[in-house]
Amino acid sequence: MEDVDIRLEGIWKTYGEVQALKGVNIEISGGCITSILGPSGCGKTTLLKIIAGLIEPDRGRVYFNGDDYTHVPPEKRGAGIVFQDLALFPHMKRVR
Repeated sequence: MEDVDIRLEGIWKTYGEVQALKGVNIEISGGCITSILGPSGCGKTTLLKIIAGLIEPDRGRVYFNGDDYTHVPPEKRGAGIVFQDLALFPHMKRVR
């Protein structure tokens, strides 16, 4: 598997009146383990969803290995997210 460098430039995201992210800049080097820490509601999940392509930022750019992936759909990014709850597919039913 190839190591991927991720760079976020000037990421902004608002939900209604709530400013979730305000001008976030971050660089993550491929092959590194990186943690995003902060209190509940500070924008950690929003940031990860933007990296994975599940939501688009209001402003700013997402780069993988120097290529702009801001508007690339999630299935073409080669990145994913594992949520701590099972809310990812609420339309599915459990079968016995």
